[in-house]
Parts: sequence; structure tokens; C-alpha cells
Amino acid sequence: MKKLTITLLGAALLAAGTAHADRDDRDERNNQGINYANLNLVQQEIAQLFDRWNRALQTGKPGEVAKLYARKGGTLLPTVSNVVRTNRAAIQDYFEHFLALKPYGRIDQSNIRVLDEDTAIDSGVYTFEIVRDGKPDKVQARYSFLYEKIDGTWYIMDHHSSAMPEKAAPAAPSH
Repeated sequence: MKKLTITLLGAALLAAGTAHADRDDRDERNNQGINYANLNLVQQEIAQLFDRWNRALQTGKPGEVAKLYARKGGTLLPTVSNVVRTNRAAIQDYFEHFLALKPYGRIDQSNIRVLDEDTAIDSGVYTFEIVRDGKPDKVQARYSFLYEKIDGTWYIMDHHSSAMPEKAAPAAPSH
């Protein structure tokens, strides 16, 4: 009986170790977004979604921006509003005000994770050049976009943007 107990305990530990290793491998793949043979192409596709969104901002038309968000479930936690936007009408309302600043965005730092063939996250830091009170200004913010592919088209399911809590350090003088 003692030998059987040790054997069963050993088998259970081996199985648990294997399951743990499998989970670690799966977590590592997910953390790196390795779910496709063509991972680089998918990551490039996700990176281009910001460009698509930024071009929609350049149209000056809030409806063009809002239609990039999922019709059902699309959520915006915006940078310059305290109101959580949970439908296209509310998202469009936000952009009616935000577009008045004539924003042009650029990604400073991006971390793209492909979760599966229809889901990806892009998070990082972006900077917007805006016009506030007739004067050029810049706003740097942290962002996260959760994208979902619906009927072959990527939509924004969740977009969170928050101004950086600290001012960026001034650039060191060059000599």
C-alpha cells in the first residue's frame, strides 16, 4: 500500500508539473501573442488599426471615428471626459468635442498582444498634437485598445485613454 501511495503521489506530481509547464508555455505564447504562423503580419495589421483610427480623426467627422467602435459592446474611457461611453451615440458625442481640438496622434510606445485569431490588445503611450485656444499644444496619454474581429473587420471593443500623471522630462540639451 505504501508503494502504491508513493507511486500515485509521484504520478500526480508529474501530472501537475506537466500541466503547470503546459500552462506556462501557453501563457508565454499568449504574452507574446504567438497564436499564428504569421504572427508578424497579424501584429502589423493590429498596428495599422491605430493609423486607421487616426485617419478617421483627421476627417473631422465624429461619425467616421465612432463607426470604428463595435456596435454592440464598444466602450470608450476617454482622456478628456469623465463620462464612460458605452454605445456609438455616446462615443460619437465625445468625438464631436474632441475633434474640435484638431488632434493628430502618434504612437510613442506600443505593446501588441494577439490573443487569438479574432482578439488583440494594443497598449502603450501616444501623443496628440492639438490646437487649444488657438495655440498648438501636446497631450501625452497612456492607451489601450482591445480589438475584436467581427465578420472579417476589426472593431474597437474597448478603448481606454488617460493623460500621463507626470509631465514628461524636458529633453537634455545637446552639445
